[in-house]
Order: sequence, then structure tokens, then C-alpha cells
Amino acid sequence: MKYLSLILPMGLILMSTCLPASAGETMHCKQQVINTGDTLTTVQDKCGSPSDIREYSLPATYLNANGDRVIDPSKLPTEYQEWTYDFGPTRLMRRLYATDNKVTKIESLGYGH
Repeated sequence: MKYLSLILPMGLILMSTCLPASAGETMHCKQQVINTGDTLTTVQDKCGSPSDIREYSLPATYLNANGDRVIDPSKLPTEYQEWTYDFGPTRLMRRLYATDNKVTKIESLGYGH
């Protein structure tokens, strides 16, 4: 955890509340908060449809005895999604990364259009 301390006149120290080590783990829209771990259904219910959606899947793999990465046909591929929200020119755009329909990362981008 990160702390902010401020030394005031007369030797007093003021400690702020704990701040998360990595900001950007939440997103606000329509006075609702989106967190990592939320489902994409929850995101769409709270924020509406994104400006852009990219979806792809990668096969499940494992390392064989020789150390080679091999596709595991007994497992389903992992589904990945990237949702981008453009909130307009006065707010930063946000990109959500999801694996199997759960938000894993929230990233700030430049100002919207």
C-alpha cells in the first residue's frame, strides 16, 4: 500500500488514507462503479454498450515433457474481450480487458472524441 505523509508546522505528521497500489482498477459511468472481477453483463447494465468491442480466443495449452507448448484438445479455448468506452472529449476513454466474460484489467486511454 502507498501512504502519503505530510509534515506540518510544529512537527505534526498527517497520514492520508491507504491508496491502492495500482490506480485504474475501477471505472465510473452513470454514477456507477465498475471493478475488476465484474462480469461484462454487469458492465453493460451499468454503462451501456461500448464504442468498440474486440473478441478473440486462444487454445488451452500445456508444456510437454520436452518443454514444448502444445495445444490441449481436451480443454476449451479461453475467450478474451476488449471493450472500449468513449465518454466524449472532456473525459478519458477507458478500455476493459476481460477473460471468459470477467473484467481482468481497466486501462485509461486519451481523451475521447
